[in-house]
Amino acid sequence: MDKERRHGENQDSDWIFATDDPHTLPTERLPDRAEFDRYSAPLLARRRSAALPPGENETVDLSGLDPEQLPAGTEPDAATGAIPAIDPDAEEDAVPTTVTVPEESVGPSTTAPLRAPRDVTYARSGTTPNAEDEDAPATGLNGFVLPERFKDLGIFDALRDVMALICMVAAMTTTFTVAHSTLVDGVGKIVIGVGLAALVAVHLMRWIPSTPPLPAIRVVRVAGLAPALLVAVGTVVSDLVGSLPVLFSSLPDGPPVGLGVGVSLLLLGAILGIEPRAHEGYLPQARARRVARILLVAVGIAAAAALLLALVMIIGRLFTTGWSYSLLVIGDTVISALLLGIVLASALLRERSWYVFSTAAVSSLAVAALADNTLQLQFAAPLSFATDYVYLPFLFAALGLMISRSFVRTMPIAFQRTDWLVFTVRAFEFSALLHTAAVLWHVLAAVVATSGRIQGSPVLHLIDAAVCLCFVAVSLFARTSLLSRPAVTARANGVIAGLLMVVVGFLDVIVNSLATGAGAGLVTGGTALTVGIAAALMLTVPAPVRDEFGAPDIVRMFADFRARDSGSVSLLSQVPDVTEETARKKAFPGR
Repeated sequence: MDKERRHGENQDSDWIFATDDPHTLPTERLPDRAEFDRYSAPLLARRRSAALPPGENETVDLSGLDPEQLPAGTEPDAATGAIPAIDPDAEEDAVPTTVTVPEESVGPSTTAPLRAPRDVTYARSGTTPNAEDEDAPATGLNGFVLPERFKDLGIFDALRDVMALICMVAAMTTTFTVAHSTLVDGVGKIVIGVGLAALVAVHLMRWIPSTPPLPAIRVVRVAGLAPALLVAVGTVVSDLVGSLPVLFSSLPDGPPVGLGVGVSLLLLGAILGIEPRAHEGYLPQARARRVARILLVAVGIAAAAALLLALVMIIGRLFTTGWSYSLLVIGDTVISALLLGIVLASALLRERSWYVFSTAAVSSLAVAALADNTLQLQFAAPLSFATDYVYLPFLFAALGLMISRSFVRTMPIAFQRTDWLVFTVRAFEFSALLHTAAVLWHVLAAVVATSGRIQGSPVLHLIDAAVCLCFVAVSLFARTSLLSRPAVTARANGVIAGLLMVVVGFLDVIVNSLATGAGAGLVTGGTALTVGIAAALMLTVPAPVRDEFGAPDIVRMFADFRARDSGSVSLLSQVPDVTEETARKKAFPGR
């Protein structure tokens, strides 16, 4: 309530119209009709004094009338407040009713009639909606409501099936093998067709019958997707077997098999689609969760074995193909192994924020790989054990396991509003790590460019190395600001850093595409462009936490973010300090 009341103003006006101090509003009592009329009388008088000239569409204040004397249909709607239009002809034909209008309300007025007491409804701030609003039918997303039979369909299970369907269709349209083997490509298309038919069949069997056969649905799903999984794994193994005899050869005609991005997409689609869903009556038990974790460890072991094989191939190629080829493969291997290590470590170490961010990052790579025929991105280029470090099948297999129902149930995932800041910090850390590896790649590429074995001059690669080093510095600056600077300054620094990475990354992509014909990637500014957009959106679009009065509070949001781990107490803090006691000299007791 106001500290100093305004003179000449009704004392009852403070009940709801006080603005200086919202903390002391007396919301324990609502005004009655007499109090409201006393407050509104001077307001209506001021409106009448400034009224427009009498016109055809003017209204008359009927607040002084008895509600029983008003003609039927002239009261505003109780729910919406809309004033109905009166037909003049119908009013003439109606039964005449004696209406006495007070003299003070005969003049022109620009206010609408007030509601009768029986229709007045009040809603306090912070309470539940009115009764008429509670009776409204529940609506879904943007007013869309699923039919009753689809009530058991979970949104994440539906997304898994949609992603599996899209990945398998894209595997049919993108490069499957470099050698374009008729047998391998033909078998791949057959199992993709079988897998697509199984995905459609399980949904028809689940939603069309009134009593669906859930055990049969689970069998159809596993049996239909198992061939696709076996063919994807078999193609990777066939490339490994075919590459071992020619591991140190120059291979001017390319690898014997070669793995296109279609193999990785088929592997991802099969892993996502083969696990039964919750609406099919399947609940992952402890054994399934343990198997999912074991399979993820197996993917890590296989990736480490492939890395060891790649190192052997690189060393052998020093004597057969030349040092320039080995240097380029070393640069590619460092970047690929770093990315794969971040993803696998986040899942196996159960680090929640890194797990969520890594899953989102690899999912964006999978979405970008769907359009490989158009985008020609660097990470989706064909690979072979005979020429490169094969990492993409292991990366997509890890993604499929990490977002499976069996593995997700082992992760302590609980989203909070301050997690947007955590993910932003992880994005800048991710950028700093990968762009550090990109600096190494450009330095090696500049050395190789002196021999003319790579597109682009040494100067261009050194400039790109400097640009990637600037990305590292900007990422570390933004991370430090978010962790230590004042809230408003930290948010501004993070947004500016993100926008700077977007602009410079976009220019870097354009320059490299014109100079070397390379597509967007880590070493050409594509990753900086993506990270900058993501960081800027995460800092600006999500609404911050609100204070006890409902106002956005950036300071409180950053305080909660920085104190999120303050509840954990180290064991060392509970160890007593015995420094003084051990330093004190004690005499041995005499006999």
